[in-house]
Amino acid sequence: MTNSPFRAFDHEKDIEAVQRIWIECGWINDDKDEREITSQFFKAGETEVATIEDVAECACHWTPGSVQYQEETLALGAVTAVTTSHLARRLGFARILAGRSLARQYQSGMEVSALGIFDQGFYNQLGYGNGPYENYVQFDPNNLIVTTAYRTPKRLSVEDYQTIHQAMSHRRLCHGNVVLAPEEILRAELKWTEKPFGLGYFDGPDGSLSHFIWGSMKGENGPYRITIRAYQTIEQLKELLALIKSMGDQVNSFKTLEFGEFQLQDLLKQPFRSARSTRGGEHEQRMDAFAYWQVRMLNLEACLAKTHLRGPSTQFNLRLRDPLEQVLSGETNWQGLSGEYVVTLGPECSATKGKRKNLPTLDASINAFSRLWFGVRPASHLAISDDLHGSPQLIAELDSLIRLPKPHFGWDF
Repeated sequence: MTNSPFRAFDHEKDIEAVQRIWIECGWINDDKDEREITSQFFKAGETEVATIEDVAECACHWTPGSVQYQEETLALGAVTAVTTSHLARRLGFARILAGRSLARQYQSGMEVSALGIFDQGFYNQLGYGNGPYENYVQFDPNNLIVTTAYRTPKRLSVEDYQTIHQAMSHRRLCHGNVVLAPEEILRAELKWTEKPFGLGYFDGPDGSLSHFIWGSMKGENGPYRITIRAYQTIEQLKELLALIKSMGDQVNSFKTLEFGEFQLQDLLKQPFRSARSTRGGEHEQRMDAFAYWQVRMLNLEACLAKTHLRGPSTQFNLRLRDPLEQVLSGETNWQGLSGEYVVTLGPECSATKGKRKNLPTLDASINAFSRLWFGVRPASHLAISDDLHGSPQLIAELDSLIRLPKPHFGWDF
């Protein structure tokens, strides 16, 4: 009988092979510093590898954390790296490793899983569904309509990673916001930033970092790119915007993911005129929208127990299909969430296995139901473009009941 090619990652034994995979994938350069950052990255979280002749040729890394769901906090398994070497392409290693990772996340008590995608389609095979469109904005800081005064900030560096991680963990959290638990994950992200800059304020009750921006510089005039930011109050957010505006005497443009709580265009002077006059240039004022992350439920009962919706309760049978059972195919004890459930949605929500007579039935993939539950799209929209089907009356009830803020991670991984 052939031994399984899948096993737990052994840092001492496998790190050189994993570094080689990352070099082949173009994720890092073949130099000492980048290899060391990668080594530190794999000391955090959990990793499993697929091997050929006992040499790691594919690796899947995930990180524990949390995600905000309205006023509740859910345990999150964040899949933070899936990479395959040139030797192991088209062998199905990445798909199976990612599936085994989901089983391990579930067994470790994670209630939700999420990841960033290289393209749409691959991770749908594991039950993930698209998040909402995120807006990526490039703007002239001089065009910010901000009247708040700002103070002189403090510089931040990679050596401040613990301080920055604390600020990210205690930032103002809105629906969908993510926190990754290991400090080393953030440290690696900071180290991977080319030509970094960091500016912040230490207004926490114990003198801790309260609000900051971190990103990369380009030349004298930019574009500067903001990749990490945090704040605890609206006043602190306004101060950060004023700080960004203050740099407009030198920096012609900033790039950033839009802040989830408001539309940046609301605070830009003559955005359409600026877009026309800069079109095609390096500092073009523009906004692009794309859905680059995906999410799925791991523990249906736990997720619904922490769901509280405004409005009268409704109850229905849920016939749920999870493609993970085909991927795992007996590889692990947990095979996903396929099955029949009785679901109650309202101020108190629940899911119990089984089926009840005289209730309407919602037929859905875990991909589509996760999107519905997370507030990505309403049921009537998912009934058009995704695998979610029910009577017109049930779909209308779900549209009326599930009205959530647009989710944003606020922390890329």
